[in-house]
Amino acid sequence: MEEIETVPLSVSAGGGGFSSWLQRRLPALRWARAYDRTSAAADAVAGVTLGLTLVPQSIAYASLANLPVQYGLYSAFVGTMLYVLLGTVKEVSIGPTSLMALLTLQACRDLPIDFVVLLTFLSGCIVLLMGLLRLDFLVDLISPSVTSGFTSATAIIIVVAQLKGLLGLSFVAESPAENLWQIAMRWRDVRAADCALAFVCCTTLLLLRKLKDVPLSPKRFKLKKTLWFISIGRNALVVFTASAFAFYTYDAKMPLFKLSGKVEPGLPKFGLPPFSAVVGNRTLGFLEMTTQLGSSLLLLPFVMVLANIAIAKAFNTGGRVDAAQEMLTLGVCNCVGALVRAMPTCGAFTRSAVSHSSGVRTPAAGLYSGIITLLALNYLTKYFFFIPKACLSSVLICAVIFMVDVGTARRLWRERRREALVAALTCSVGVCAGVEAAVLCGALASLAALLADLLRRPTLLMAIDKTVGGSVLLVRPRRALVYINAERFAARVHRAIDETDSQRELFVDCSALTLLDYTAVQVLGRLIKELEGEGRQVVFFRANEEAARWLRRVPGLRADTLRERTLRDALRHGAEPATADGDAAALLLKDEPSHEDV
Repeated sequence: MEEIETVPLSVSAGGGGFSSWLQRRLPALRWARAYDRTSAAADAVAGVTLGLTLVPQSIAYASLANLPVQYGLYSAFVGTMLYVLLGTVKEVSIGPTSLMALLTLQACRDLPIDFVVLLTFLSGCIVLLMGLLRLDFLVDLISPSVTSGFTSATAIIIVVAQLKGLLGLSFVAESPAENLWQIAMRWRDVRAADCALAFVCCTTLLLLRKLKDVPLSPKRFKLKKTLWFISIGRNALVVFTASAFAFYTYDAKMPLFKLSGKVEPGLPKFGLPPFSAVVGNRTLGFLEMTTQLGSSLLLLPFVMVLANIAIAKAFNTGGRVDAAQEMLTLGVCNCVGALVRAMPTCGAFTRSAVSHSSGVRTPAAGLYSGIITLLALNYLTKYFFFIPKACLSSVLICAVIFMVDVGTARRLWRERRREALVAALTCSVGVCAGVEAAVLCGALASLAALLADLLRRPTLLMAIDKTVGGSVLLVRPRRALVYINAERFAARVHRAIDETDSQRELFVDCSALTLLDYTAVQVLGRLIKELEGEGRQVVFFRANEEAARWLRRVPGLRADTLRERTLRDALRHGAEPATADGDAAALLLKDEPSHEDV
């Protein structure tokens, strides 16, 4: 076999001086050099389209978090504008999301808004610190099955929570079960006008969602583009129409619909986040406020990073995502957002999809959507009073109902049922006990599934070769031999030998073996010693280079057979006595430096 020369590569791409560092930390310096009129026009179209989506979404997500609607707009313009300078993926739009709104609601329920602002600031600081310490690898601890179950649970919780808005009811509930119970108890108070409006809004939103998929001739390009634009701007269109109808039918003594209520006009005031708050007749200090926020201070930043990096990976087609830079950007957006009293923010799949389909060229599109948000804050807040709550609930439900990840669940059930069960467990725990418990249980269940996979019994095959004149036992360990399953492997081999009554060689096929540790080396050495004491020979073959480095350290193992690729060669080689050169080579190889040392 031809030897392949290996050349060590540097892990870090350091160097380049201050200019290179500045371009990594301010990605706008890279794309701004090649920015032209065509890119500017494409970004303007995408930015305006995104703004028409962002404004009604922000209002709805503020309502979901039980905040005045202007706080959603405060959160919308800061992230989109800062991402222009700091962001690395052109489709990502930092702003309020259904997931952040739900976590905010659970963390700050029945607490003053100052707690929400402090949560935004501290979450930003934690994410910023994670980016500085390059802890983006922590996201990989959450498996895709956990993410799927968590997303589905979040969607179900939001849909159930917004049912009261569709029915025109008002009450406070902390869980889906309590929401359904309250609806059942207040069924006689359901408002027919709100139900009718919700039905019309939901139907219109779902129909407009499909409008862009209407098959048309390629020659009718303008019509197709018009239908696409109407479909993308459906939220703004429905909110505007419902608000106009509520405005013209408004009766102060007996309003037809439940409305959003008075909205504070104008731009937010710039100032430090609150480090104390008045609750009842008590003034709580910073430590008491953080104690009140509890585990949300850790869960919310982690979920924020998980969602944002997942979106960046999904839409980045130009290469590897700089996860550390994305974390720094997300942290800065939330820290600065807290200075204008914003709620927690991150990227959203829906907005990223809108930007992508709009033909966005650079992150500069966020500048236009931010300007539209500021214009809405400055000139349209007096009209936000007339937005019906049933309409906002309809927008939320039609946005998140498609987040229930049925497709992934079906694929997992067909291909990997253990991971499907993990996703189902995560979703069930999320719906019943909250999203914090869902993430924890899902991560632990994934780890348990991984350990159970490692603990599975090795595959044992029986082979007969006439050149040897008898039966031999062929063992193929799976993937890893580590402290968890090494003893089980040795016991299984002993039991197989007793069951098959194999009197001669034991052949270990290492083709599927990728990981060993110190415990496995000691167990294999003891196994070889015990079997050779019974007059049996143990031959290891078909080992890859990584596994061979560890196997050469096993006491008593013949290293000269590790490179044999077939059972017949291993049988022939095993029948030969170990050569002096082979033994000497094995002794020398035991002293070779480990992979980490190299």
